[in-house]
Amino acid sequence: MSPRPARSTTKSSQRGSLAQRGAHYFGMSGPAEFIAATALFVLLIALSILNVLRRSFDSDESQHLHVIWGWTRGFVQYRDNFDNHMPLFHIMFAPVAGLIGERPTILYWMRFILLPMYFVAAWCTYHLGVAFFSRYYSSGFEFRTDNLWTPIWLLCVTVLIGRATSVRRALVAGLLLGLCFGVSMKSTLLLLSLLLGAPVALVVASRGKFNKSWADLVQCAVLFLAATAIVPAIIMIFFALNGVWRDFRYGVFNFNFLTDRLYKNPILYKNHPAVAVIIFLSALFVAAYISRRIARASHHSEAAFPRALIFLVCATYVLALRIFWPPISRTYSPFYPLAFVMCSGALLTLSDRLASHEWRVFRILQSTPLPAFVALVEFFLLLGTRSVRRDGTRSEATLLRNVLALTEPSDYIFDAKGETIFRQRCFRPVLERITMKAIRRGIITDTTPEQFVETHTCVVATIMVERFSLSTRHFVKHDYLPVTHNLRVAGTILKSSPENPRRCNFEVVIPATYKIISRDASVSGTLDGTPYIGARFLAAGPHTFDSASTPDNLVLLWSQAVDRHFTPFHSLHL
Repeated sequence: MSPRPARSTTKSSQRGSLAQRGAHYFGMSGPAEFIAATALFVLLIALSILNVLRRSFDSDESQHLHVIWGWTRGFVQYRDNFDNHMPLFHIMFAPVAGLIGERPTILYWMRFILLPMYFVAAWCTYHLGVAFFSRYYSSGFEFRTDNLWTPIWLLCVTVLIGRATSVRRALVAGLLLGLCFGVSMKSTLLLLSLLLGAPVALVVASRGKFNKSWADLVQCAVLFLAATAIVPAIIMIFFALNGVWRDFRYGVFNFNFLTDRLYKNPILYKNHPAVAVIIFLSALFVAAYISRRIARASHHSEAAFPRALIFLVCATYVLALRIFWPPISRTYSPFYPLAFVMCSGALLTLSDRLASHEWRVFRILQSTPLPAFVALVEFFLLLGTRSVRRDGTRSEATLLRNVLALTEPSDYIFDAKGETIFRQRCFRPVLERITMKAIRRGIITDTTPEQFVETHTCVVATIMVERFSLSTRHFVKHDYLPVTHNLRVAGTILKSSPENPRRCNFEVVIPATYKIISRDASVSGTLDGTPYIGARFLAAGPHTFDSASTPDNLVLLWSQAVDRHFTPFHSLHL
């Protein structure tokens, strides 16, 4: 007998044994379910990498990186760079950004560095669901605070419901929630969800099963709250001791509170707070009733409390978000993983019932449950979206490459939200929706033209020009010339005087060193009455250039742009 079939049989048995061991370890129905789950996990990794490399960069990513870059340059957040987020995210990644250095691919690097937190969130949802199957959400690949904030929150919930309640577990969970506050003050909603959801869950799941007295539970709750306060207290004390408390308070609190003045809540919470509270409490009562049904339907008493708590936390979070929170700053990222834990549990229950049905078509669910098919369908839907098939990252990478080639670290630049990352912004506020609306309402003064002149800003990034005010757009269009698709440089086109075709009268707005250039020929003549021999500093105000020949296609341009071969001729078709 040939030995080849024996080897084949051995390999098959090894594969079967591995799949069986995996199915047993993860509590699956059999090897087929384990193989399906493994295949889906491999597809998830592939899709994650594809999203990192091709999914369009969100403006928040460059904004966060600009603040991080400021830390690497010795700037202090809030004082030297405006920001409206808590600082833990930026402080944590500042050493990493410093090691990577100023390079146009830094957004890709930082996405990959943050990507493991995506799988931390997936690991947490797995443990939270135990027998459940869950998924995460598409923006989990971006380099933004939510993608550190959400995994830490999930770790907090995992610690809270992992085993029996204890002092140590309460302290660890409190520290994790405190880290959430260090990343985002939106963690207030997370704390509210726990404070309201946990007591109700204890009641509906029968507190007696925990073998803890009310005194023990209160002690754990107090220690949890005390631990939660540690991280935000340290952050506030740090900035206060360094004389940055006023800037910190404005960025994190006052600026974000502008949303109450600028945006109306759909249920008119501002005008009818009593009605809003009644609606919230009524909906919470319904959620408590449903959580009681969920707890009673649990086959194992140990699972009653976690399931009731997860449902109540989700319900409380969404209710508070919809009723009390301003629409402009709503985020559902902490809600989705927990919600899909519950949805996956419902899908598995449905899958078990369909698998026992007499119809033969449902028998496949005995080996591969319904959530696996749902996940597979979702994967192909995501793969078919334009955001994955089209490379949406090229424009930002090209912008950074051109900025690094055109400017020096000491040069100021004007952009909307810090999308040039590696350069100081001449205008302090970031032009996000809150700022734009506040400028239109007159709450924040638009001083961009004055800041251009004061800081001698010679470069403007126009990748998000739609966020500029009308006056700023007019100023930029009039006093800056396009040298690339998304960059404009201080300068103007010189036009002949009607009285003297060799004379060009022009106005300089940005004091800087300029050169007069032409597409096809060298330039000679007199500038302000003295021979023009090259780059010259020009103060703001009127100037005159007398050309040695009839001027044709002459351009006044910031000299550094000329020296580095950034000219407007290809854009202006001169």
